[in-house]
Amino acid sequence: MEQELVQQAEQLKDLIRTLNRKFRQYMMAQTAGCGLTVPQLHLMQELFQNPGITLGELSVRLGLAKSTVSGIVDRLEKQGKVIRRRNDNDRRVVHIDLAPQVMEFSQNLSFMRTNYLAGLLASMNEAEINGLLVGLDRLNQFMVQETDGFGSAEPDLD
Repeated sequence: MEQELVQQAEQLKDLIRTLNRKFRQYMMAQTAGCGLTVPQLHLMQELFQNPGITLGELSVRLGLAKSTVSGIVDRLEKQGKVIRRRNDNDRRVVHIDLAPQVMEFSQNLSFMRTNYLAGLLASMNEAEINGLLVGLDRLNQFMVQETDGFGSAEPDLD
């Protein structure tokens, strides 16, 4: 039985890797003309979903080092895509927001992701969709419980 679980874990790992790669390929093809990298797109999506997030929170949600996230924010700030603002109560805390002119782009990006997945789900029957969602939700619950002691929020890979 243990060997079977190891094989299933390998299969799950490979499926997650392939799903992530294919999803990235689709999104990059859809956003090729916008001049943004995948990490920049992910960062902007996090800011769209979590306005005013701090650099530290953003780093945890993206699973990247603070210095890496700071560099991405620096480049996006120079392009006028994000805005840094200091906390009025604690000047050491910096909140990051999308620039107003980028909000529509981020909203469109979110719709694009959702519509892509909805299109894929349309080729499945209701039982397959429910089974997929129940299984992924259960796996997510186990992973959240397992990582609670790590002190970090799990990133939303919407």
